[in-house]
Amino acid sequence: MSLERQRIFWAVLFIIMILAAFIFPFIPPLSNLTKIYGAFLFWNAFALVVIVCLGIITARWRDDH
Repeated sequence: MSLERQRIFWAVLFIIMILAAFIFPFIPPLSNLTKIYGAFLFWNAFALVVIVCLGIITARWRDDH
């Protein structure tokens, strides 16, 4: 995969994750959840996905001079 395609892929993936962070907690199964552990589980899973994605990106980071 070319560098330009990788950049587009990661940009689209992060846009989807940002939108999911705003939309997902308000969908009907989660919006009516009164227990705090539902939100806790969502935000922990979301944070884990973002951390893994950032880890993949920075593991491949190269400074070519």
